[in-house]
Amino acid sequence: MQLTHIRYLNVTDPMASGHSFLSAASGLVQVGETLCVVGDDEQHLALFDENDDGPGRLLRLLPGDLPRKKKLRKKLKPDFEILFRLPESRQVCAMGSGSTPQRMRGAIIDLDSKGVNVIDLQPLYAALAPLVAEINLEGAVLRGDRLLLFNRGNMQNLETCIFETALAAVTGDEAAQVTLVKTLALPMIDGVPLTVTDACSLDDGRFLLSAVAEVTDDSYADGDILGAAIIMLDANLDVVRIEPLEPTLKIEGISANNTATGIELLCVSDADDPDTPSSLYLATLDF
Repeated sequence: MQLTHIRYLNVTDPMASGHSFLSAASGLVQVGETLCVVGDDEQHLALFDENDDGPGRLLRLLPGDLPRKKKLRKKLKPDFEILFRLPESRQVCAMGSGSTPQRMRGAIIDLDSKGVNVIDLQPLYAALAPLVAEINLEGAVLRGDRLLLFNRGNMQNLETCIFETALAAVTGDEAAQVTLVKTLALPMIDGVPLTVTDACSLDDGRFLLSAVAEVTDDSYADGDILGAAIIMLDANLDVVRIEPLEPTLKIEGISANNTATGIELLCVSDADDPDTPSSLYLATLDF
């Protein structure tokens, strides 16, 4: 599947890196004509107009500023890897990956009022911890009042795990209980497994995942990208289709819409380099 470059993710103000662009885009949700993007090493949500190629507007999610030095910023960042829309609303939820204590926070954002409610996700991750070798949540999809959480593997822990919890456990309205519902053994590329980087749902009950083969054996360190793909799951969470991406990029956020000719995908990239801007791409998955 061919990725077509649409725009760089420039923003109105300098980010923690010192540049006026996102360099580690990690989650994407479209709400009407607004494209919402989180970066894993930022404290803001970036809002882009689908019909305007001007810079995105920033909405602060957490107080304070992250350090400019990459290694220190990596240590302290909230690692917002998940972004999903709450049902029947113009609210979105950002969640940290949970891979370190610093990354166990989230935020619920009202796009109309621009109000932000910071949430403590430690109880949820504590319930998740006994079920997986290493927590590294990268995607979430709503299914009714339940939330599917996609945990990324690596060269040490090969499998992508899918967990289920109540949406109310994320918002804090219900005690956290987590169930492992599926384990995916995705294909290898030169000995490196494809692992999930984001997820979204389709209207017919199927799901799409973005996945990359990254040369790393833990949830903290980055590595070379040997391949990338879009993976389709059926309603039972079984893999039914794998489409390699060209060019090979670290796609970390996806949003999908059905069209007359196929599934239109918007994707955002993580450059893993503070001096390189993330980008928005378009791709089409034929029926």
